[in-house]
Amino acid sequence: MNAPLPAAAFPTSADPDRLLTPDELEAALRGIGARRYHNLHPFHRLLHDGKLSKDQVRAWALNRYYYQAMIPVKDAAVLARMEDASLRRVWRQRIVDHDGDAPGDGGIERWLKLAEGVGFERDYVLSTKGILSATKFSVEAYVHFVKERSLLEAIASSLTEMFSPTIISERVAGMLKNYDFITKETLAYFDKRLTQAPRDADFALDYVKRHAVTPALQRQAMEALTFKCTVLWTQLDALYFAYVAPGMVPPDAWNPGEGLVPERPSAATGAAAGTGRIEAAHAPRLPRGVRMRFDEVRNRHVLLAPERTFDLDANAVAVLTLVDGQRTVSDIAARLAETYAADRAVIEADVLAMLNDLATKRVLER
Repeated sequence: MNAPLPAAAFPTSADPDRLLTPDELEAALRGIGARRYHNLHPFHRLLHDGKLSKDQVRAWALNRYYYQAMIPVKDAAVLARMEDASLRRVWRQRIVDHDGDAPGDGGIERWLKLAEGVGFERDYVLSTKGILSATKFSVEAYVHFVKERSLLEAIASSLTEMFSPTIISERVAGMLKNYDFITKETLAYFDKRLTQAPRDADFALDYVKRHAVTPALQRQAMEALTFKCTVLWTQLDALYFAYVAPGMVPPDAWNPGEGLVPERPSAATGAAAGTGRIEAAHAPRLPRGVRMRFDEVRNRHVLLAPERTFDLDANAVAVLTLVDGQRTVSDIAARLAETYAADRAVIEADVLAMLNDLATKRVLER
């Protein structure tokens, strides 16, 4: 999935070799974020609009942990290169913000609470077993960047913090509104970031504006911010193709159910949950590794599962096209009843029979 079109390198001048004023440089840097920041990514739009399943939200929380855990490692690398004690005194606060002053404190701890809030065992998150390889590659590329590039570029790459409050506000409001398993306590990580991020951004922006004193240095600063935006965007690409795009699940993707605290069935679904039977109120989905495809050679739809294939008739195709982990069986029946002008109760009974048959074959779950 491609990133948005890049911001014009020097939007205030037709001459790329002209030295920008500090205000022009700031405008150019903000323009990069307006075009490339990851709040524009389709995965974030789905997340904020409540269009992801619980397991897709879990996959986001799990993978994002690796980025959070490596932030103080990145900041320590920057700190080690600062020869000015006054700079170090300011920058080291970033490490404290994430590591905390004591066990149980800091941003990483709060992210672990977020992961636990969506159902993960803490030890599983800490193990990083379920982190996508693409996530690790992207995050580690960022750490290497700040170690290997100039101090100006390392600091400029952190300027994504300028755009952080906007995405945090969208995320918190959207997730609280759209997911009943998300609470304010779950999202407590973001409370302090609303003040920490602007503070960090103001410092970094001032540094860049004072030290990017040639056109070449200004280009380096802008390219560093562009790189960081790409790092964030790439992490969401990994999530999108692993957990949203059909048929794209990589072999190292987190398997829903792995590393989770067993959920106790609610009173409303206790009996059904114990047997695994799909009921009208459930929102069925295809398990990881199972997908519907059209076989052009045989001119028919099939359901592909590991080492198995199931032929599908027209009725099954109509139903499975609507199976997305979001719609309940009742929703599916209502849609089909409207489409085919049929009795909804009859449709629902037939759909339940078909879905439970697929569930017994372990190619459908709820």
